[in-house]
Amino acid sequence: MNGLLIYNKADYKKNSDYVKWIQDMAAQFGMKIELIFSDDFYQHGYEKYDQIQFAINRTRDYHLSLILELNHVRVFNQSTITLLGNNKLAAYRHAKEQNIKYPPVRLDWTNQDKIISKPVDGHGGEGVQRLSELKVSDFKNRIQQTLLTNLMGDIRFYVINNQIIQAIIRKNDGGLLFNYSQNNTCEIFEYTHEHHQLVHQFLHGLKADYVGVDFFLTDEGELIFNELEDVVGSRMLSDLGINNTTELFLTHIMNQLKGA
Repeated sequence: MNGLLIYNKADYKKNSDYVKWIQDMAAQFGMKIELIFSDDFYQHGYEKYDQIQFAINRTRDYHLSLILELNHVRVFNQSTITLLGNNKLAAYRHAKEQNIKYPPVRLDWTNQDKIISKPVDGHGGEGVQRLSELKVSDFKNRIQQTLLTNLMGDIRFYVINNQIIQAIIRKNDGGLLFNYSQNNTCEIFEYTHEHHQLVHQFLHGLKADYVGVDFFLTDEGELIFNELEDVVGSRMLSDLGINNTTELFLTHIMNQLKGA
């Protein structure tokens, strides 16, 4: 089986070890995965597209997934997931449709110290600030939300084929962000049956091949939806000694292509 692994060049530089890992492991499955860059694809196309059975899109670009899907290429994740993972407003709308709580999106921007501002397509905590401290001129692609202050941490539920395979809670030292790359701590989270049900309630109507579903955990034990990460990494899992996610993901791809 032949497939593509699609990256932006800048992201590839930070993830070259992961690329080699997934290519080497794919070879053990009898799969050949070719790395291509999104810029090259958009500029030159891909003349061997009729020889590929699937693509792994790590660009966060749902337009790219749509182009492949319209040419009958199975994409992991599919464009619907990539859109929800990279447009927070679309993700909140989906959460609202499933009756799941999320931090309120503000129309009233008074009392700016208690409002958080973030890019609508942001990830990894990039560009997240209190509105009172923000220095930007273009608000078109940003959203303002109520700043939640009663948080114990942020839980990432790792999901493959709509099934939770692990959960990790990230904690910080009182700052705005719970992102692990910002030198915060993480540990395995023992989720309850109610937590499991809530994650699956969010996933209703979606086909998630490999994603992270992030929920804030309040001091009272309530889960509040944060975001969907469609280009989910495995650094936290690896640092905690959990190294089977790539194998599970490739197994899922094989099963999907075989019609299982």
